[in-house]
Amino acid sequence: MKAALTEGNRNTASVFSAADWTKAVADNHRSRMFSRQMAGNSCSIGKTKSHEVRNFFASALPLLLLAAPSLWLVAVVPPLWRDADAYVQTVFPPGASTILSHGPLYCTLSRLPLWFGYLISGAGPAVSLGHFIKHTQLTDTGVFALLFLQHVGLWCAALYFINGVTADLWARLLLAIFFASHPLFYSFAHCVGSETLSMIITVFLAGAGLRIVLRYPAIKMRDWILFGALLCSGILTRHINCVLAALLPITIFLVALGDSLRSLLVQQPPSSTDRFHFAKLGAIWITSIVTGLTALILATSVTHLLCSRAHIHWRSTFGYTFVWRLNFLQRVPPASRDGFISVAASRCQLPESRQLLAMLADWFQRNGPWDPAQFVREARGSLFGSAGKFQDEKFHRSLNEMALALLCPPSAALRSAALDDFIYATQLREADVAQYLFVTTDYFFTHRSGMPQLAQLKTFREPHSELTEAAKQCFFQWWNPLSLRAWSVIASLVLLVAVVINIKFQTGSGQVIMYAATLMVFGMIMVLLNCFLAGIQPRFTLPMMEFLFLSVMILLALIFRGCISAWHKQASQNVV
Repeated sequence: MKAALTEGNRNTASVFSAADWTKAVADNHRSRMFSRQMAGNSCSIGKTKSHEVRNFFASALPLLLLAAPSLWLVAVVPPLWRDADAYVQTVFPPGASTILSHGPLYCTLSRLPLWFGYLISGAGPAVSLGHFIKHTQLTDTGVFALLFLQHVGLWCAALYFINGVTADLWARLLLAIFFASHPLFYSFAHCVGSETLSMIITVFLAGAGLRIVLRYPAIKMRDWILFGALLCSGILTRHINCVLAALLPITIFLVALGDSLRSLLVQQPPSSTDRFHFAKLGAIWITSIVTGLTALILATSVTHLLCSRAHIHWRSTFGYTFVWRLNFLQRVPPASRDGFISVAASRCQLPESRQLLAMLADWFQRNGPWDPAQFVREARGSLFGSAGKFQDEKFHRSLNEMALALLCPPSAALRSAALDDFIYATQLREADVAQYLFVTTDYFFTHRSGMPQLAQLKTFREPHSELTEAAKQCFFQWWNPLSLRAWSVIASLVLLVAVVINIKFQTGSGQVIMYAATLMVFGMIMVLLNCFLAGIQPRFTLPMMEFLFLSVMILLALIFRGCISAWHKQASQNVV
């Protein structure tokens, strides 16, 4: 009996031992699986955090570099002003000057920070924004708020553009340093005037266009909408920006043309896939045209709406601007000048236009250097004596007809004057443009009566010597050895290097290179058109300089990526 019990216990013990062992093995397997899963999750979390940290630094570090010059300017340089134009844009109530003569977008948006600063400063009773727009009161707080928003807008625009150019952290840092080293951008950001908003929108626009070209031909609708909205905003800021409506249509046409030529060189018979591809390219090209036209129509509609709200009739002010280009008549020999003006008068229908041309001929006979402001005052007083909206409209219609008669077709004297101005523009340096903004700020000290509110601001309360010393800061002189012409040569060389790298290493960046080249050409066209429509001023070179620097940044990023790709390829071959 004892033997049987002992044997049973042994069997039971062996059974329990086997069960326990099996359970232990299963538990150990589950434990190892859980450990592996946790390790995998930890690795995944680690990779995610590492990626998030890298993305953070890829945006934060360039932003710090872009903000550094702005912070220095705010601390050292007083706010700059674009002479009487800036005063009109920020103080005058809604009317012909703030809607037709100047782009209405800046004239409207600039009142928001000015109003906010007015409320904070307690310079007067609290008023609504609508009342403030009609009766603007300038304060130091409001002006600094406006400049701060302009600088922030520049940082955001530059960061948006740089992030679209490259995803590499080191490349972004190098491009941010390159952008931050140029006083052109920061001088305008520190200046009150519509050119500042135009510059910021144009940087955003260049970045939006670059993203469309990079996603070509798989372009999403939101890309077109964003580009169209930016284009419309740019046109509402500066009238010359309407030229940019042709930027994408021309770029996409050139890219599609390059694809077609490449297919012909391969000498393959066209297939149904190729025909579908070309049909898609045609649809994209038409979409780019529709986007540009829609932006033009929308900008014009907004201007008409603002005119209706201000109870004025829409009209072009092109003729008034062209008065500043009439100095080309000094190139016409006196013996033939009267005949030239008589021929132009024969093309006019309005009697007031012919009278303006007669006054113009008499001016050049009895006066010396051309003074457009004085001519406008004399013509307005003698031919359209009584003040009023109707007389203003009649005056502008007469100026427009006179300008068209003198401009179309362009005479040899006009072409010569425009070409000379364009050549002069290419000889300017960034320091010249920056110094011009100090000169326009200095304009107040000789025209105090016309801008009474400026006298109470910090820029004009301080001694005049402070403004003079600020203009001598070394930041404005960094790129002084290089003129716009020299930068054009450098950009052409960088373009050539980018083309060679694209061909040699097959980087597939042809459409981006084409976009960068088109940006350069459009900057030149905008400056040349300005030379035909008005006398040259340093600020008119802004589009050419801006697009030139942005194009160089695009091309440098392509060269950097091509070199890194070639280096990795060579390293992998050496390992094999």
